[in-house]
Amino acid sequence: MSKNKIEADLIKTIEKKLDSLGISQEKGSIIYSGNETLKKGRFYFMGINPGGHSDEDSVKIQDTIKNQLLRENTNFNEYLDGKWKNKNRTSLPGKSLLQKRIQYLFKKIDINIKDVFSTNLVFIRSSTLDEFPKDINFNKEASKCWKIHKILLSIVQPEIIITFGLEPYEFIKDKMVLEREDFHPVKSKKSIKYFTHLSGYLYDKKIKIISIPHLSRFKIDAKGKKHNDSYDARAALSWLKEKIR
Repeated sequence: MSKNKIEADLIKTIEKKLDSLGISQEKGSIIYSGNETLKKGRFYFMGINPGGHSDEDSVKIQDTIKNQLLRENTNFNEYLDGKWKNKNRTSLPGKSLLQKRIQYLFKKIDINIKDVFSTNLVFIRSSTLDEFPKDINFNKEASKCWKIHKILLSIVQPEIIITFGLEPYEFIKDKMVLEREDFHPVKSKKSIKYFTHLSGYLYDKKIKIISIPHLSRFKIDAKGKKHNDSYDARAALSWLKEKIR
């Protein structure tokens, strides 16, 4: 069976589950990486939920979870190719602040982001979590979307799930049998942010979870006061790199 046929069959399986959950026509997206990452891989990258983007009001294609799943450009990667919108400004492909921070993160831990399956805990789009649709319960939606994540996890079979933002980390942690949990703090005058490492079992499979602060609010390339930054993230990146070896 050809690689393209395998990918198409996997997308069809996900589409059927999506239709059964009743969320296929909501604004949003499931897969943030190219479809070529729908295969066994070491990493599974998960954010909170899709943010706003420049194609929300496109006349070419309605922004629905199902339409994004069936996109024509199967190699499209949101973190590299997406034109993301911040208020009324649209970035060049891959050049928004959050995209650049995520690219920096993966570069510093020696992982090619093009090879990493990327998604979000919840598939429904909102520019910020505060703007998530008020008539939809986020936690209930996470449980619903998890039924698709179970399919995706069975395909990717990751050794390590990397999460950014508190919500995906806490959601997965609640489903794990934990063996170990440790932290690396990054301190500034105003706050402490934590990088977290979990190890244990998820559905009887040995797995690690790496949680990092949400990169819309955390400057991952911060280098301390000498560089006019209120904190230094370099030690945390070294710690993170060690944990994924």
